[in-house]
Amino acid sequence: MTVRRPPALAALALAAVATLLPAPCASADAPDRRREPPPSAELPPPGAERIEIDVVFPDWQYTGTFRLRSASGATLDEGVARDMGGFPAGGGVVERVLEGGRGTLRVRLTTARKGAAAPVVGRWRLLDGTGAYATMTANGTFTSCSSGKAGRSSLYEQWYMLGHAR
Repeated sequence: MTVRRPPALAALALAAVATLLPAPCASADAPDRRREPPPSAELPPPGAERIEIDVVFPDWQYTGTFRLRSASGATLDEGVARDMGGFPAGGGVVERVLEGGRGTLRVRLTTARKGAAAPVVGRWRLLDGTGAYATMTANGTFTSCSSGKAGRSSLYEQWYMLGHAR
């Protein structure tokens, strides 16, 4: 006599067995990556205004463009974006420099650790600025995705940063 199990029951049994298996170990020569968790969410400071920063990089490049917009959609500044190192897989911290007509912004981005799943998400904070941005404070959240070009894109080509500044 043959016992037939429904496919869902078999899948459930396999999932249960997989949770009992030991986690794969990193090789002895693998680098020890210290991950910094993203900063916790904060309420916007009094008097802060909502801003949007769109950053676009060409395929696999570290220099791209940015556009800073107000909540109404008006362009406040635009210029060159420089990525200072990219992200390690699974989370990390990177600095980005945005050089526009009104000044320069230096931003720190911290990714949330969520494995290799897209999109890349996290928090950003303005470290410092020059020109019109010399006294500005700002922070918020970001999402990153590919440009959608099959076989040529990376997850770090289009950035959408939302936040508050004053």
